[in-house]
Formats: sequence, structure tokens, C-alpha cells
Amino acid sequence: MAINKDKLDANIEARMDEFAQELTLSLAEYYDWWLSHYPAQTLYGFCLYSTPLVEYLGVTLFTEEGLTAVAQKYQNDKSFRHKSLTQLKQTLRWSACDSPHHDENEDIFEAINDKLQLLHEDAEALESEAAFDAYLKALYAILVRALNEVKAMRGLNPQAILFTVWFGDQSDEDIEYFVRSCNDEDKVAQFYQQWR
Repeated sequence: MAINKDKLDANIEARMDEFAQELTLSLAEYYDWWLSHYPAQTLYGFCLYSTPLVEYLGVTLFTEEGLTAVAQKYQNDKSFRHKSLTQLKQTLRWSACDSPHHDENEDIFEAINDKLQLLHEDAEALESEAAFDAYLKALYAILVRALNEVKAMRGLNPQAILFTVWFGDQSDEDIEYFVRSCNDEDKVAQFYQQWR
């Protein structure tokens, strides 16, 4: 998605281009680190995690092994004993904060988050709500682009792994935008069969 130059100044535009390139490289570095620590895990989800205003970025990876471990932990809690392991796995499948691989090794994203903070400072100084909306829309597009580039750079199987962006509090429209922008139609259909 192109940044609307009429709404954003050249300083923000240049910083966003630089940020996009660095985000892709950081995601690739993160995946390489993660794979070196968990080579036997079965990855089914790769997502950036943030807030709707993208005030910070982290990564959450979803694995079948991690999902089973978390579901078993919940099943041992008396509040959830009435639920089967299958029910818990279905409920927890896309719960980023419950994944054992949520925001691991945040140091990889320290420089990215510093740059993101500077972008936000510039964006907060924009003179109109339309300009800020253009900034946010462009930032969302950068997140999508980075995920899609890492998918290609690392040869990740788009049939086995869902790529998306999760917010702590996310609208159905945002979920659909990110899931559809990062995945083919078959993977989107599979996600919606599993979702909620």
C-alpha cells in the first residue's frame, strides 16, 4: 500500500520506508532464532502482536506442541476440568497471550520498537485526523508486507502456517484485513473454521 504523500510529510514517509525494511529483517532474525531453539516444533501460526495503534511490536508463534502443553495446564486447573483437552485446544488455538512462544526474546525487537516510538512521535504531530489515519493505514500495510516478505525469504509453507497480526483488543474487521492480506483463500477458510 502506498503512503498518501498528500497526507504525510516526507520525514514520516522516509522513516516508514526504513522501518519497513528493518522490520522484515528483524522478523527473519527472530524466526531464525526461534527455529534454532525449537527445531522439532510444528508451527501453525506466525503473527506480529501489538495494539490497534501499533504502539509496540512483538512476535507470537503458535505450535501444536505449545498448544497441547497450554491446554493440559488449563485442564489441571479446577476451573477448566469440565472441558476436554480437545475443547481447550480449540478455545486456546489462537490465544496469543497463552502461547508459550508469545513475545519470546524481545531483545530482537528492541531497535524496531525504538524506531516505532519515533514514528509515533512524528505521527502525533500531524495536523489532521485524516493524516493520522493515513499513517496508521500505511503502518498496517507495512506489517502485512513484512510478514509476506519473511514468508518468502524463509520458504515458510503458507499452506501449513497462518500469518497475521494480532492486537490485544481487535475488531473483526481488523482480523479479517490481516488474515486475508497475509494468506491465500484456502488458509483464510481454514482459519475461519477454527476461529472461535
